[in-house]
Amino acid sequence: MESKSPKNYEEAYEELKQITACLENSETKIDELELKIERAEELIAFCKQRLHEVEDRTEELLRRLEQTDVQ
Repeated sequence: MESKSPKNYEEAYEELKQITACLENSETKIDELELKIERAEELIAFCKQRLHEVEDRTEELLRRLEQTDVQ
């Protein structure tokens, strides 16, 4: 079963919240538990990667702004 890649951070985060709610409320059948945990792992990795990308880009933009202020 191939998982659909989220379109963006918000979509991944929302799906992750849904999975977490199901797990917390014991709404997940034992046979689905492994799949939900694997999907959560994929979504967490996606979110972490996206956050790092945004952080790197933000730092780059701030460096450029500082260089512009110096000139």
